[in-house]
Amino acid sequence: MNAGMFKKLVSFEKYVEGFDEIGNPSQEWVDYKKTYAYVNGLSGSEYWEAANVRQENTVEFTFRWKPFFDKLNTKQFRINFQNNIYNINLIDNVQFKNKTVKIKAVTKSGTEG
Repeated sequence: MNAGMFKKLVSFEKYVEGFDEIGNPSQEWVDYKKTYAYVNGLSGSEYWEAANVRQENTVEFTFRWKPFFDKLNTKQFRINFQNNIYNINLIDNVQFKNKTVKIKAVTKSGTEG
């Protein structure tokens, strides 16, 4: 894939549990990393397959691999792209070559944080 294709800025957020200043438990999403991606909505058979499981609002993000991708998981991380929150469903280090990572994510419908 042409390096010029990776031109959309994407922010990863991490779910962090801790304690506030007076000792109460707290949970929040904090900025983790920013990087550039090629972003594409699903189309054709991919779209219809996703629609069968009610995930037709799935977006595919393609990145050049960086070491931090090995630390991502679908529970503690999410994507913030153009002020929309995406829950990560799948992280694919393509052919385990550490060159390209594809992430399929679903928009959160009508909820914040």
